[in-house]
Amino acid sequence: MITARENILMAYHHEEPYWVPSQYLDQNTCVYTASQEGAHGYGDRQIDCFGVSWDFQPGMEGQMVTPGTKRLNDVTEWEDLEFPDPEKWDWENAAARDTASWDRKNKISTVIIINGLFEQMHTFMGVEEAAVDLLLEPGATSDFLDKLAAYRIRQIQLIKKYYNPDKITFHDDYGEARNLMMSKETWQDLMKPQLKKIVEAVHGEGMLYEHHSCGYIAPLIEEFIDLGFDALNPLQIKNDPYELKKKYHKDLCFVGGFDNQGILDRPGATYEERVKELRYRIELMAPGGSWIAHPVMLDPNIGIALADVLYEYNQPLWDKIGYVAPPKPVKAAANVYTKGHEE
Repeated sequence: MITARENILMAYHHEEPYWVPSQYLDQNTCVYTASQEGAHGYGDRQIDCFGVSWDFQPGMEGQMVTPGTKRLNDVTEWEDLEFPDPEKWDWENAAARDTASWDRKNKISTVIIINGLFEQMHTFMGVEEAAVDLLLEPGATSDFLDKLAAYRIRQIQLIKKYYNPDKITFHDDYGEARNLMMSKETWQDLMKPQLKKIVEAVHGEGMLYEHHSCGYIAPLIEEFIDLGFDALNPLQIKNDPYELKKKYHKDLCFVGGFDNQGILDRPGATYEERVKELRYRIELMAPGGSWIAHPVMLDPNIGIALADVLYEYNQPLWDKIGYVAPPKPVKAAANVYTKGHEE
């Protein structure tokens, strides 16, 4: 009998699974705690392993770099920036703690790297300064990103050794609401060569590579495919997810494609509104496979509506192959993105 793990892996390999998979139901997920990158829990001015100060308060949707933080005045000074040594971290105990509840038999597993290349760069110096240096200091920026990529690759190797996940989810946002945050040509010149090394490192360790990039990133889809991305999330609707999946589903697994900002995560959104949006997107996106029904949710209660819709949609598909699903979750499960909704 096929397992949920085998079923979701079919989607990651650009096939049509027996039923619609979801990371919410079919994946174990963690941000590794061997080191502190960003804020761990709520608090003011938490200093991470890079020396970056973070603020995170109840009700905030996510952690924010403390205003005024400057680890770099400009990228030409990057050689003065001390990188932490991942070899000194307690990987063994962190992995035991972070994976204690993982169900490796029935679910896939992923470890999230929360700050990629551009994101880590602008935590050191601010978004505006980082954007300026992309244009005015491409040589120094390339050298800095090369150093950062090597650092991330060593982390990836250690994650594989101690966590042994099926997949790495690598965060790096390149888009805002309407446009890329840099020109496509700048991205090709500075980001793509380093991402190529990272993707190759992930694949070299026998893991899948899933990239998380918010905002409008449709102009980069063919670049992502050229780099060998296995999957892309959250595929916000400004990218026209249906058209992208229809055109590229043989080369890339799409994760998401829901209207989070307008409906699912909108303050005051009702259960009924969420169910209607989830059902509509699942019916639209699921045929043909190479798709995973997972909205990257800020409000954990979205998970209850998602489970309700998926169990209803998938039941005839399960009956057809004789699959007996585990009991449907009745309590909202928090994830790495829902911290701001905790009491």
